[in-house]
Amino acid sequence: MSEPKRLHPITYLSKIFKSVKDNVLTVVLAGFLFLKNGFNLNDIGDLIFPGILLIFAVVSIVLGIIEALTTTYWISDDKLFVKNGILSVSTKEFYIARIQSVETTRNIVNQLFGGVILDIKTPGDGVKLDSISKQAADELTHYLETRKNNLGDAVEEVHQASAFESYYRLQLKDIMLMSVTSGAMGTVLAVVFGLYSQVDEILHISDRLAPIQQEIGSSFSSIALLVMMALLLSYITGIFVTALKYFNYELTYDGERLRIRYGLFEVKERIVIVKQIQAVEEKKSFLRQWLGYTSFRVTITSDAALESEDENVLGQIEVLPFIKRKEGLAVMAQLVPDYYYNEVDRVIPRRSLRRYIQWHWLVIIIATALVQYYFFNQAWMIGIVLLILTFIAGWMRYRYSGYVIQDDQITVRETGLFASSIYHLKEDRLISIHVTDHYFLENARLASIVLRVSAGSLFTDASLKLVERTDAERIYDWFIEKEVRQYEES
Repeated sequence: MSEPKRLHPITYLSKIFKSVKDNVLTVVLAGFLFLKNGFNLNDIGDLIFPGILLIFAVVSIVLGIIEALTTTYWISDDKLFVKNGILSVSTKEFYIARIQSVETTRNIVNQLFGGVILDIKTPGDGVKLDSISKQAADELTHYLETRKNNLGDAVEEVHQASAFESYYRLQLKDIMLMSVTSGAMGTVLAVVFGLYSQVDEILHISDRLAPIQQEIGSSFSSIALLVMMALLLSYITGIFVTALKYFNYELTYDGERLRIRYGLFEVKERIVIVKQIQAVEEKKSFLRQWLGYTSFRVTITSDAALESEDENVLGQIEVLPFIKRKEGLAVMAQLVPDYYYNEVDRVIPRRSLRRYIQWHWLVIIIATALVQYYFFNQAWMIGIVLLILTFIAGWMRYRYSGYVIQDDQITVRETGLFASSIYHLKEDRLISIHVTDHYFLENARLASIVLRVSAGSLFTDASLKLVERTDAERIYDWFIEKEVRQYEES
């Protein structure tokens, strides 16, 4: 382990694959502009922007290969060293005792040639070895975990059940139902209709569809048929994309760590240390709630989150992406037992309802009137739909939002138009609590409160808007009392 080792030769192909994947939109946009404007040297101005896009894509690929060629890693003095660069040489060192987790990812190139992407994380930083051989990854992972235990004088405390035990698997029927009840269909439709007019300029789709339009006419039944076909196609596409992402999804647990593995073309493996979870969130749409399903995810914190492809900036990781609620609560109680999974008290007063919608209605009415007068004679119909949706969103927030406090935990439920999120927050993980009001809210004895926890490289918020001022004060006092008590004890 003390001798510097280079990355697997497959790294060069993996880097090219990754760079192409990361720049696919750039390349597609450049190609689209070339096709749209034509490759004419006489109009050199039209070629500058797409040319710059292609140059950026090529430079990204070259830099990725250079990084792979110059990267070496080794272990010395109970530290992991990673070095790369030619003109500007960068060397990172990580104390083995501070390593939180070692996660693996295998994209399609790695699966074909036996490589593994190793993602090593610590509380303040992290490094990704892309790629090393499967054997080298297993050896390095085993060495790091064993040596970490030895350095922590925890050899005798290693769990007898060090092998991960399966707690949850996502079945094919669940993936199908999960896809049908997700928002993937809307995303597909938005992308398709958003690109249609631009693509039509190049491929002249409208001209090709003209004979079909003449055949089916403009009857209601024909339009309904086209809409149904579009919805069906988007459903199928959404199901396909979701099935690829969550293929063979499995959650395992060894007593202190959660391991999540999933994916078909890109197999990902993630490790979550239970003690480092900042918050637990239950998220469910009202359709899924009606069917009895929900999802759970946990919030973690790490300065390395921005460097990880499979973590968003907020550091939120799906643990149970689709599960019967009763079963999900039982599983979470076993995996993360320090949290209470309570239902909230619905405390939003009725006088808050109109305040949820009145300013939105004012903006919609003014915008609709302007569009109606200057641009579109039928804008009033869109305006009415928006007013109805805004009212429904306000009613759902009024009807279902709330909170409950038990010991050192507060549970907050935020509700929107189509979905709700239930945050389970521990007092010692909260960064701050903000209570906001103004003149009109003071007269109405209302206030809004925001609870913030550290997440990823930033933070995430759970909020209650327009609650009774006494409820906001109760939450604030609960937080301050805990802080004062902890300060006095220290």
